[in-house]
Amino acid sequence: MNAGSVSTEGVELDYALQATHNLKLSGALSYTRARIDTFACPAGAAASCNVDGKTLPYSPDWKSYVRADYTIPLDNGLDIELGTDYSWQSEVQYDISQNPDTKQGAYGIWNASVALADYNSGWRVALLGKNLADKSYSPMLATGGNYVYRSVPRDDERYFGVQLRKDF
Repeated sequence: MNAGSVSTEGVELDYALQATHNLKLSGALSYTRARIDTFACPAGAAASCNVDGKTLPYSPDWKSYVRADYTIPLDNGLDIELGTDYSWQSEVQYDISQNPDTKQGAYGIWNASVALADYNSGWRVALLGKNLADKSYSPMLATGGNYVYRSVPRDDERYFGVQLRKDF
């Protein structure tokens, strides 16, 4: 298939703010308008082949990310670190033919962590929670025959973990 011509335009904003001595805020926001201007349909193709003006596959219009980190210094030289982040994206189409079965709706993923750290000794132990709202999503959808194939990402379900770090 020949995509013909496409156009992409957008804007992106990234920020990081040390709001207080203990609180850091950061994030990003992007808007991308990625469209198929003209699509060269083969002779005799069905009318559904005309996707002029439709969204390019894998191109959500909006994506955003926000993060907050708060550090609580303890009297014994240790730090308690609290962190949370949220990422969101608008709906996305995965197929150039604009098949409704290959459209992922808008979704957001929320993560959080709590850690105990001693940076003088070079270690950190954290309890992590990923996809805390247990939001199911797919980074790829495709069709074949009467089936929809779905890629399942690692973060498709809520999970928890422990992270250990030691600097040498």
